[in-house]
Amino acid sequence: MKAQLWSSRTVFILAAIGAAAGLGNLWRFPYLAYENGGGAFVIAYLLCLVFFTKPLMMMEIAFGQASKTEVVEAMGRTRAGRFGKFTAWFVIGLLFVLAGYYAAIIGWGFDFLAASPTVAWGTDAQTYFHGEVLHLTESPSIVGGLSWKLVLGVLAGYVAVYFSIFKGAVSVGKVVKWTVPIPFLLLLVLFINSATLEGAMEGYKYFLVPDWASFAKPTLWRDALLMSFFSTNVGLVLTMLYASYNKSKTEIVQSAWLIGFGDLAVSLVAGLAMFGTLGYMSASTGISIEEVVQSGPTLAFVTIPTALATLPIAPAFFATIFFIAILTLGIDSMFAIVEVVNSTFRNQFKWFKKFSLEKVTLIFCVILFFWSLCFATGNGLYRLDVADHFLFAHLLYIGVIFQLIVIGWFYGADKIRKTINETSGANVGKWLEYLIKWVAPIVFGGLYLMTLPSELAAPYGGYDMSFVIKWGLIPVGLVVLVAFILSFKKGNSA
Repeated sequence: MKAQLWSSRTVFILAAIGAAAGLGNLWRFPYLAYENGGGAFVIAYLLCLVFFTKPLMMMEIAFGQASKTEVVEAMGRTRAGRFGKFTAWFVIGLLFVLAGYYAAIIGWGFDFLAASPTVAWGTDAQTYFHGEVLHLTESPSIVGGLSWKLVLGVLAGYVAVYFSIFKGAVSVGKVVKWTVPIPFLLLLVLFINSATLEGAMEGYKYFLVPDWASFAKPTLWRDALLMSFFSTNVGLVLTMLYASYNKSKTEIVQSAWLIGFGDLAVSLVAGLAMFGTLGYMSASTGISIEEVVQSGPTLAFVTIPTALATLPIAPAFFATIFFIAILTLGIDSMFAIVEVVNSTFRNQFKWFKKFSLEKVTLIFCVILFFWSLCFATGNGLYRLDVADHFLFAHLLYIGVIFQLIVIGWFYGADKIRKTINETSGANVGKWLEYLIKWVAPIVFGGLYLMTLPSELAAPYGGYDMSFVIKWGLIPVGLVVLVAFILSFKKGNSA
Protein backbone atom coordinates (compact mmCIF):
# COMPACT_ATOMS: atom_id res chain seq x y z
CA MET A 1 0.00 0.00 0.00
CA LYS A 2 1.44 3.35 -1.02
CA ALA A 3 2.31 5.36 2.07
CA GLN A 4 0.10 8.36 2.79
CA LEU A 5 1.34 11.27 4.87
CA TRP A 6 -0.31 14.12 6.72
CA SER A 7 0.61 17.58 5.48
CA SER A 8 1.61 18.55 9.04
CA ARG A 9 1.59 17.40 12.67
CA THR A 10 -1.25 19.84 13.34
CA VAL A 11 -3.45 17.96 10.86
CA PHE A 12 -2.64 14.65 12.58
CA ILE A 13 -3.55 16.09 15.98
CA LEU A 14 -6.82 17.54 14.65
CA ALA A 15 -7.70 14.24 12.96
CA ALA A 16 -6.96 12.26 16.14
CA ILE A 17 -9.00 14.68 18.28
CA GLY A 18 -11.86 14.44 15.78
CA ALA A 19 -11.80 10.64 15.91
CA ALA A 20 -11.66 10.66 19.73
CA ALA A 21 -14.14 13.45 20.53
CA GLY A 22 -17.40 11.79 19.60
CA LEU A 23 -20.93 11.49 20.86
CA GLY A 24 -19.79 9.92 24.14
CA ASN A 25 -18.24 13.26 25.09
CA LEU A 26 -21.63 14.86 24.61
CA TRP A 27 -23.97 12.46 26.32
CA ARG A 28 -21.90 10.14 28.52
CA PHE A 29 -19.20 12.29 30.09
CA PRO A 30 -21.66 14.84 31.59
CA TYR A 31 -23.91 12.08 32.91
CA LEU A 32 -21.03 10.19 34.54
CA ALA A 33 -19.87 13.41 36.17
CA TYR A 34 -23.36 13.90 37.59
CA GLU A 35 -23.51 10.28 38.78
CA ASN A 36 -20.06 10.32 40.39
CA GLY A 37 -19.85 13.43 42.49
CA GLY A 38 -19.68 16.20 39.88
CA GLY A 39 -16.27 17.85 39.99
CA ALA A 40 -14.87 14.81 41.80
CA PHE A 41 -15.37 12.82 38.59
CA VAL A 42 -13.76 15.55 36.50
CA ILE A 43 -10.68 15.53 38.77
CA ALA A 44 -10.52 11.71 38.74
CA TYR A 45 -10.90 11.70 34.94
CA LEU A 46 -8.04 14.18 34.61
CA LEU A 47 -5.78 12.05 36.84
CA CYS A 48 -6.60 8.89 34.86
CA LEU A 49 -5.97 10.75 31.61
CA VAL A 50 -2.54 11.97 32.74
CA PHE A 51 -1.21 8.86 34.47
CA PHE A 52 -2.86 6.04 32.52
CA THR A 53 -4.51 6.97 29.24
CA LYS A 54 -1.94 9.43 27.87
CA PRO A 55 0.96 6.94 28.18
CA LEU A 56 -1.07 4.32 26.30
CA MET A 57 -1.92 6.90 23.66
CA MET A 58 1.82 7.52 23.28
CA MET A 59 2.20 3.76 22.81
CA GLU A 60 -0.38 3.73 20.00
CA ILE A 61 1.17 6.74 18.25
CA ALA A 62 4.67 5.25 18.49
CA PHE A 63 3.57 1.84 17.17
CA GLY A 64 1.57 3.32 14.29
CA GLN A 65 4.26 5.82 13.39
CA ALA A 66 6.94 3.13 13.32
CA SER A 67 4.84 0.64 11.34
CA LYS A 68 3.81 2.99 8.50
CA THR A 69 1.00 0.63 7.51
CA GLU A 70 -2.47 -0.58 8.50
CA VAL A 71 -2.93 -2.53 11.71
CA VAL A 72 -3.24 -6.11 10.43
CA GLU A 73 0.09 -5.94 8.63
CA ALA A 74 1.65 -4.02 11.52
CA MET A 75 0.62 -6.50 14.19
CA GLY A 76 1.28 -9.48 11.92
CA ARG A 77 4.89 -8.35 11.51
CA THR A 78 5.53 -8.68 15.25
CA ARG A 79 6.71 -11.90 16.86
CA ALA A 80 3.06 -12.54 17.76
CA GLY A 81 2.53 -13.63 14.15
CA ARG A 82 -0.92 -15.11 13.69
CA PHE A 83 -2.06 -13.94 17.14
CA GLY A 84 -1.13 -10.41 16.10
CA LYS A 85 -3.19 -10.74 12.93
CA PHE A 86 -6.11 -12.20 14.89
CA THR A 87 -5.98 -9.30 17.34
CA ALA A 88 -6.02 -6.73 14.54
CA TRP A 89 -8.85 -8.44 12.65
CA PHE A 90 -10.73 -8.74 15.94
CA VAL A 91 -10.69 -4.94 16.34
CA ILE A 92 -11.53 -4.40 12.65
CA GLY A 93 -14.59 -6.63 13.12
CA LEU A 94 -15.60 -4.63 16.18
CA LEU A 95 -15.32 -1.41 14.16
CA PHE A 96 -17.38 -2.89 11.33
CA VAL A 97 -20.23 -3.67 13.72
CA LEU A 98 -19.86 -0.28 15.40
CA ALA A 99 -20.02 1.59 12.08
CA GLY A 100 -23.42 0.08 11.33
CA TYR A 101 -25.25 1.57 14.28
CA TYR A 102 -23.08 4.70 14.64
CA ALA A 103 -24.31 5.74 11.19
CA ALA A 104 -27.89 5.31 12.41
CA ILE A 105 -27.19 7.79 15.24
CA ILE A 106 -25.81 10.23 12.70
CA GLY A 107 -29.03 9.70 10.75
CA TRP A 108 -31.02 10.76 13.83
CA GLY A 109 -28.92 13.93 13.91
CA PHE A 110 -29.69 14.76 10.27
CA ASP A 111 -33.41 14.24 10.86
CA PHE A 112 -33.42 16.54 13.88
CA LEU A 113 -31.30 19.11 12.04
CA ALA A 114 -33.86 19.18 9.23
CA ALA A 115 -36.58 19.79 11.84
CA SER A 116 -34.62 22.45 13.76
CA PRO A 117 -35.63 25.56 11.75
CA THR A 118 -39.24 25.03 12.87
CA VAL A 119 -38.42 23.16 16.12
CA ALA A 120 -40.91 20.57 14.86
CA TRP A 121 -40.73 18.47 18.03
CA GLY A 122 -42.10 21.29 20.18
CA THR A 123 -42.01 20.54 23.89
CA ASP A 124 -42.33 16.78 23.40
CA ALA A 125 -39.13 15.61 21.72
CA GLN A 126 -39.64 12.06 22.94
CA THR A 127 -42.84 11.61 20.93
CA TYR A 128 -41.16 13.14 17.89
CA PHE A 129 -38.01 11.01 18.28
CA HIS A 130 -39.84 7.74 18.85
CA GLY A 131 -42.62 8.38 16.37
CA GLU A 132 -41.41 10.59 13.52
CA VAL A 133 -37.74 9.58 13.44
CA LEU A 134 -37.57 5.99 14.71
CA HIS A 135 -41.11 4.68 14.14
CA LEU A 136 -40.31 2.77 17.33
CA THR A 137 -42.24 -0.45 17.81
CA GLU A 138 -43.81 -1.46 21.11
CA SER A 139 -41.34 -4.27 21.74
CA PRO A 140 -38.02 -5.57 20.36
CA SER A 141 -39.77 -8.62 18.87
CA ILE A 142 -41.79 -6.41 16.50
CA VAL A 143 -39.46 -5.44 13.66
CA GLY A 144 -41.62 -2.79 12.00
CA GLY A 145 -40.80 -1.28 8.63
CA LEU A 146 -37.97 1.00 7.67
CA SER A 147 -38.19 4.60 8.81
CA TRP A 148 -37.59 6.29 5.46
CA LYS A 149 -36.82 9.60 7.13
CA LEU A 150 -34.07 7.80 9.03
CA VAL A 151 -32.88 5.96 5.90
CA LEU A 152 -32.34 9.32 4.20
CA GLY A 153 -30.48 10.57 7.28
CA VAL A 154 -28.20 7.50 7.23
CA LEU A 155 -27.59 8.00 3.50
CA ALA A 156 -26.66 11.64 4.11
CA GLY A 157 -24.22 10.48 6.77
CA TYR A 158 -22.45 8.08 4.38
CA VAL A 159 -22.27 10.74 1.67
CA ALA A 160 -20.53 13.02 4.18
CA VAL A 161 -18.20 10.19 5.24
CA TYR A 162 -17.34 9.31 1.64
CA PHE A 163 -16.33 12.83 0.67
CA SER A 164 -14.29 13.11 3.87
CA ILE A 165 -12.08 10.09 3.18
CA PHE A 166 -12.30 9.27 -0.54
CA LYS A 167 -8.74 10.54 -1.12
CA GLY A 168 -7.36 9.15 2.14
CA ALA A 169 -5.15 11.38 4.27
CA VAL A 170 -5.39 14.19 1.72
CA SER A 171 -9.17 14.63 1.99
CA VAL A 172 -9.26 13.85 5.72
CA GLY A 173 -6.62 16.51 6.32
CA LYS A 174 -8.71 19.12 4.55
CA VAL A 175 -11.95 18.15 6.29
CA VAL A 176 -10.70 18.04 9.90
CA LYS A 177 -9.45 21.62 9.73
CA TRP A 178 -13.13 22.55 9.78
CA THR A 179 -15.01 19.68 11.42
CA VAL A 180 -12.88 19.53 14.58
CA PRO A 181 -13.03 23.21 15.63
CA ILE A 182 -16.68 23.65 14.59
CA PRO A 183 -18.36 21.42 17.24
CA PHE A 184 -16.18 22.89 19.99
CA LEU A 185 -17.09 26.44 18.95
CA LEU A 186 -20.78 25.59 18.62
CA LEU A 187 -20.85 23.95 22.04
CA LEU A 188 -19.07 27.03 23.39
CA VAL A 189 -21.88 29.18 21.96
CA LEU A 190 -24.45 26.93 23.64
CA PHE A 191 -22.57 27.19 26.93
CA ILE A 192 -22.40 30.99 26.74
CA ASN A 193 -26.12 31.11 25.98
CA SER A 194 -26.90 28.75 28.87
CA ALA A 195 -25.02 31.08 31.23
CA THR A 196 -27.63 33.77 30.55
CA LEU A 197 -30.55 31.52 31.50
CA GLU A 198 -32.32 31.30 34.82
CA GLY A 199 -31.27 28.22 36.77
CA ALA A 200 -28.02 27.70 34.84
CA MET A 201 -25.83 28.06 37.94
CA GLU A 202 -27.73 25.27 39.64
CA GLY A 203 -27.01 23.05 36.64
CA TYR A 204 -23.31 23.94 36.68
CA LYS A 205 -23.14 22.97 40.35
CA TYR A 206 -24.37 19.45 39.55
CA PHE A 207 -21.64 19.15 36.94
CA LEU A 208 -18.65 20.84 38.58
CA VAL A 209 -18.94 21.09 42.39
CA PRO A 210 -17.04 18.11 43.86
CA ASP A 211 -18.62 15.70 46.28
CA TRP A 212 -15.38 14.95 48.13
CA ALA A 213 -16.77 11.77 49.67
CA SER A 214 -17.01 10.29 46.18
CA PHE A 215 -13.24 9.92 45.99
CA ALA A 216 -13.53 6.97 48.38
CA LYS A 217 -15.93 5.12 46.05
CA PRO A 218 -14.38 2.52 43.70
CA THR A 219 -17.09 3.19 41.11
CA LEU A 220 -15.82 6.76 40.68
CA TRP A 221 -12.35 5.59 39.70
CA ARG A 222 -13.68 2.75 37.55
CA ASP A 223 -15.96 5.07 35.57
CA ALA A 224 -13.30 7.80 35.30
CA LEU A 225 -10.70 5.33 34.03
CA LEU A 226 -13.02 3.72 31.49
CA MET A 227 -14.33 7.08 30.28
CA SER A 228 -10.81 8.46 29.88
CA PHE A 229 -9.87 5.33 27.96
CA PHE A 230 -12.87 4.93 25.70
CA SER A 231 -13.37 8.65 24.99
CA THR A 232 -9.84 8.94 23.63
CA ASN A 233 -10.27 5.83 21.40
CA VAL A 234 -7.36 3.97 22.95
CA GLY A 235 -7.85 0.36 21.87
CA LEU A 236 -9.87 1.10 18.73
CA VAL A 237 -6.68 1.48 16.58
CA LEU A 238 -7.98 4.73 15.05
CA THR A 239 -5.12 6.78 16.47
CA MET A 240 -2.74 3.98 15.50
CA LEU A 241 -3.74 4.17 11.83
CA TYR A 242 -3.68 7.97 11.80
CA ALA A 243 -0.18 7.87 13.35
CA SER A 244 0.98 5.65 10.48
CA TYR A 245 0.41 8.68 8.21
CA ASN A 246 2.96 10.68 10.26
CA LYS A 247 6.50 11.38 9.17
CA SER A 248 8.97 9.11 10.97
CA LYS A 249 10.32 11.80 13.29
CA THR A 250 6.98 13.36 14.25
CA GLU A 251 7.00 14.38 17.94
CA ILE A 252 4.96 11.98 20.09
CA VAL A 253 4.75 13.10 23.74
CA GLN A 254 3.39 16.55 23.08
CA SER A 255 1.05 15.16 20.41
CA ALA A 256 -0.47 12.76 22.94
CA TRP A 257 -0.93 15.60 25.43
CA LEU A 258 -2.67 17.78 22.85
CA ILE A 259 -4.96 14.98 21.68
CA GLY A 260 -5.92 14.04 25.24
CA PHE A 261 -6.61 17.57 26.38
CA GLY A 262 -8.38 18.46 23.14
CA ASP A 263 -10.76 15.61 23.84
CA LEU A 264 -11.13 16.76 27.47
CA ALA A 265 -11.92 20.33 26.35
CA VAL A 266 -14.81 19.08 24.21
CA SER A 267 -16.15 17.03 27.14
CA LEU A 268 -15.99 19.96 29.57
CA VAL A 269 -17.63 22.48 27.25
CA ALA A 270 -20.29 19.92 26.30
CA GLY A 271 -20.96 19.22 29.99
CA LEU A 272 -21.29 22.91 30.81
CA ALA A 273 -23.62 23.51 27.85
CA MET A 274 -25.75 20.48 28.73
CA PHE A 275 -26.05 21.12 32.47
CA GLY A 276 -26.59 24.84 32.09
CA THR A 277 -29.50 24.05 29.78
CA LEU A 278 -30.79 21.36 32.15
CA GLY A 279 -30.64 23.86 35.01
CA TYR A 280 -32.78 26.25 32.96
CA MET A 281 -35.22 23.45 32.15
CA SER A 282 -35.50 22.56 35.81
CA ALA A 283 -36.10 26.18 36.84
CA SER A 284 -38.71 26.80 34.14
CA THR A 285 -40.69 23.56 34.59
CA GLY A 286 -40.23 22.83 38.27
CA ILE A 287 -38.88 19.36 37.44
CA SER A 288 -35.67 18.59 39.32
CA ILE A 289 -32.46 17.92 37.42
CA GLU A 290 -32.33 14.46 38.99
CA GLU A 291 -35.54 13.56 37.17
CA VAL A 292 -34.46 14.72 33.70
CA VAL A 293 -30.75 13.95 33.41
CA GLN A 294 -30.01 10.67 31.63
CA SER A 295 -27.15 9.13 29.69
CA GLY A 296 -27.09 8.20 26.05
CA PRO A 297 -29.49 9.02 23.21
CA THR A 298 -32.26 10.16 25.56
CA LEU A 299 -30.15 13.10 26.76
CA ALA A 300 -29.13 14.24 23.26
CA PHE A 301 -32.33 13.50 21.36
CA VAL A 302 -35.06 13.98 23.96
CA THR A 303 -34.06 16.00 27.04
CA ILE A 304 -31.88 18.71 25.48
CA PRO A 305 -34.10 19.25 22.39
CA THR A 306 -37.09 19.64 24.71
CA ALA A 307 -35.19 22.21 26.75
CA LEU A 308 -34.00 24.08 23.65
CA ALA A 309 -37.57 24.31 22.36
CA THR A 310 -38.54 26.31 25.46
CA LEU A 311 -35.71 28.89 25.23
CA PRO A 312 -37.01 32.45 25.53
CA ILE A 313 -34.89 33.66 22.60
CA ALA A 314 -34.15 32.00 19.20
CA PRO A 315 -34.91 28.35 20.03
CA ALA A 316 -34.61 27.36 16.34
CA PHE A 317 -31.15 28.96 16.10
CA PHE A 318 -29.78 27.19 19.16
CA ALA A 319 -31.40 23.86 18.17
CA THR A 320 -29.71 24.11 14.78
CA ILE A 321 -26.35 24.82 16.44
CA PHE A 322 -26.81 21.85 18.77
CA PHE A 323 -27.52 19.34 16.00
CA ILE A 324 -24.74 20.64 13.76
CA ALA A 325 -22.43 20.01 16.74
CA ILE A 326 -23.81 16.48 17.09
CA LEU A 327 -23.28 15.79 13.40
CA THR A 328 -19.73 17.10 13.25
CA LEU A 329 -18.78 15.12 16.35
CA GLY A 330 -20.37 11.97 14.94
CA ILE A 331 -19.08 12.26 11.39
CA ASP A 332 -15.46 12.84 12.47
CA SER A 333 -15.54 9.61 14.48
CA MET A 334 -17.44 7.75 11.76
CA PHE A 335 -15.07 8.53 8.92
CA ALA A 336 -12.11 7.48 11.10
CA ILE A 337 -13.81 4.11 11.65
CA VAL A 338 -14.52 3.63 7.94
CA GLU A 339 -10.98 4.74 7.04
CA VAL A 340 -9.51 1.99 9.25
CA VAL A 341 -11.72 -0.68 7.66
CA ASN A 342 -11.08 0.70 4.19
CA SER A 343 -7.28 0.91 4.48
CA THR A 344 -7.05 -2.58 5.99
CA PHE A 345 -8.98 -4.35 3.24
CA ARG A 346 -7.21 -2.37 0.50
CA ASN A 347 -3.88 -3.54 1.80
CA GLN A 348 -4.80 -7.10 2.71
CA PHE A 349 -6.67 -8.24 -0.40
CA LYS A 350 -5.29 -8.17 -3.93
CA TRP A 351 -8.81 -7.86 -5.37
CA PHE A 352 -9.20 -4.38 -3.90
CA LYS A 353 -5.91 -3.24 -5.44
CA LYS A 354 -7.56 -3.33 -8.87
CA PHE A 355 -9.66 -0.32 -7.92
CA SER A 356 -8.79 3.27 -7.09
CA LEU A 357 -8.99 4.53 -3.52
CA GLU A 358 -12.16 6.43 -4.42
CA LYS A 359 -13.90 3.28 -5.71
CA VAL A 360 -12.87 1.12 -2.76
CA THR A 361 -14.11 3.81 -0.37
CA LEU A 362 -17.42 3.86 -2.24
CA ILE A 363 -17.70 0.06 -2.05
CA PHE A 364 -17.29 0.06 1.73
CA CYS A 365 -19.66 2.97 2.24
CA VAL A 366 -22.32 1.06 0.25
CA ILE A 367 -21.72 -2.19 2.17
CA LEU A 368 -21.89 -0.40 5.52
CA PHE A 369 -24.98 1.54 4.43
CA PHE A 370 -26.91 -1.70 3.97
CA TRP A 371 -25.65 -2.98 7.34
CA SER A 372 -26.84 0.27 8.93
CA LEU A 373 -30.35 -0.29 7.60
CA CYS A 374 -30.72 -3.00 10.27
CA PHE A 375 -30.81 -0.13 12.77
CA ALA A 376 -33.28 1.96 10.77
CA THR A 377 -36.23 -0.36 11.38
CA GLY A 378 -38.93 0.07 13.98
CA ASN A 379 -36.98 -1.98 16.51
CA GLY A 380 -33.63 -0.50 15.48
CA LEU A 381 -33.15 1.35 18.77
CA TYR A 382 -33.44 -1.91 20.71
CA ARG A 383 -30.97 -3.60 18.35
CA LEU A 384 -28.55 -0.69 18.73
CA ASP A 385 -28.77 -0.83 22.52
CA VAL A 386 -27.87 -4.53 22.67
CA ALA A 387 -25.14 -4.41 20.01
CA ASP A 388 -23.49 -1.37 21.62
CA HIS A 389 -23.53 -2.99 25.04
CA PHE A 390 -21.86 -6.21 23.90
CA LEU A 391 -19.23 -4.38 21.87
CA PHE A 392 -18.13 -2.15 24.73
CA ALA A 393 -18.82 -4.52 27.66
CA HIS A 394 -17.01 -7.48 26.10
CA LEU A 395 -15.23 -7.09 22.76
CA LEU A 396 -13.39 -3.87 23.52
CA TYR A 397 -12.05 -5.09 26.88
CA ILE A 398 -10.72 -8.25 25.25
CA GLY A 399 -9.38 -6.38 22.24
CA VAL A 400 -7.49 -3.92 24.44
CA ILE A 401 -5.88 -6.70 26.49
CA PHE A 402 -4.83 -8.56 23.33
CA GLN A 403 -3.31 -5.38 21.84
CA LEU A 404 -1.33 -4.70 25.00
CA ILE A 405 0.04 -8.24 24.86
CA VAL A 406 0.96 -7.97 21.16
CA ILE A 407 2.60 -4.55 21.46
CA GLY A 408 4.07 -4.90 24.94
CA TRP A 409 5.37 -8.45 24.77
CA PHE A 410 5.78 -9.41 21.10
CA TYR A 411 6.67 -6.07 19.52
CA GLY A 412 8.46 -4.78 22.60
CA ALA A 413 7.56 -2.15 25.14
CA ASP A 414 11.24 -1.21 25.14
CA LYS A 415 11.04 -0.41 21.40
CA ILE A 416 7.97 1.75 22.05
CA ARG A 417 9.85 3.69 24.72
CA LYS A 418 12.87 4.08 22.44
CA THR A 419 10.72 5.44 19.59
CA ILE A 420 9.05 7.94 21.93
CA ASN A 421 12.35 9.17 23.36
CA GLU A 422 14.07 9.43 19.97
CA THR A 423 11.27 11.40 18.33
CA SER A 424 10.37 13.61 21.27
CA GLY A 425 13.66 14.50 22.86
CA ALA A 426 12.06 13.16 26.03
CA ASN A 427 13.32 10.80 28.68
CA VAL A 428 10.36 8.51 29.32
CA GLY A 429 11.47 5.98 31.93
CA LYS A 430 11.11 2.23 32.30
CA TRP A 431 7.80 2.83 34.08
CA LEU A 432 6.14 2.98 30.64
CA GLU A 433 7.26 -0.57 29.89
CA TYR A 434 5.81 -1.83 33.17
CA LEU A 435 2.55 0.01 32.46
CA ILE A 436 2.17 -1.52 28.99
CA LYS A 437 3.25 -5.06 29.89
CA TRP A 438 1.82 -5.48 33.38
CA VAL A 439 -0.29 -2.72 34.90
CA ALA A 440 -2.68 -1.99 32.01
CA PRO A 441 -3.48 -5.65 31.12
CA ILE A 442 -4.06 -6.50 34.79
CA VAL A 443 -6.27 -3.45 35.36
CA PHE A 444 -8.42 -4.12 32.31
CA GLY A 445 -8.57 -7.83 32.97
CA GLY A 446 -9.67 -7.11 36.53
CA LEU A 447 -12.30 -4.59 35.44
CA TYR A 448 -13.69 -7.04 32.90
CA LEU A 449 -13.91 -9.86 35.43
CA MET A 450 -15.70 -7.51 37.86
CA THR A 451 -18.45 -6.92 35.29
CA LEU A 452 -19.08 -10.59 34.51
CA PRO A 453 -21.26 -11.54 37.51
CA SER A 454 -23.89 -8.91 36.66
CA GLU A 455 -23.65 -9.83 32.97
CA LEU A 456 -24.33 -13.50 33.69
CA ALA A 457 -27.07 -12.88 36.26
CA ALA A 458 -29.80 -12.01 33.73
CA PRO A 459 -30.23 -11.09 30.05
CA TYR A 460 -29.01 -7.57 29.37
CA GLY A 461 -31.54 -4.78 29.78
CA GLY A 462 -34.39 -7.15 30.55
CA TYR A 463 -34.59 -8.12 26.88
CA ASP A 464 -35.78 -11.55 25.81
CA MET A 465 -32.79 -13.93 25.65
CA SER A 466 -33.39 -14.77 21.99
CA PHE A 467 -33.11 -11.06 21.13
CA VAL A 468 -29.91 -10.72 23.16
CA ILE A 469 -28.43 -13.72 21.36
CA LYS A 470 -29.37 -12.38 17.92
CA TRP A 471 -28.06 -8.81 18.35
CA GLY A 472 -25.45 -9.29 21.06
CA LEU A 473 -23.92 -12.76 21.17
CA ILE A 474 -24.09 -13.56 17.45
CA PRO A 475 -22.24 -10.38 16.38
CA VAL A 476 -19.62 -11.10 19.05
CA GLY A 477 -19.28 -14.68 17.82
CA LEU A 478 -19.01 -13.60 14.19
CA VAL A 479 -16.29 -11.08 14.99
CA VAL A 480 -14.26 -13.79 16.76
CA LEU A 481 -14.87 -16.40 14.02
CA VAL A 482 -14.05 -14.12 11.09
CA ALA A 483 -10.95 -12.77 12.86
CA PHE A 484 -9.78 -16.34 13.48
CA ILE A 485 -10.29 -17.33 9.83
CA LEU A 486 -8.61 -14.22 8.43
CA SER A 487 -5.65 -14.64 10.78
CA PHE A 488 -4.64 -17.66 8.65
CA LYS A 489 -4.47 -15.54 5.52
CA LYS A 490 -0.87 -15.46 4.25
CA GLY A 491 0.93 -12.21 3.69
CA ASN A 492 -0.78 -9.02 2.64
CA SER A 493 -1.03 -9.77 -1.07
CA ALA A 494 1.38 -6.94 -1.77
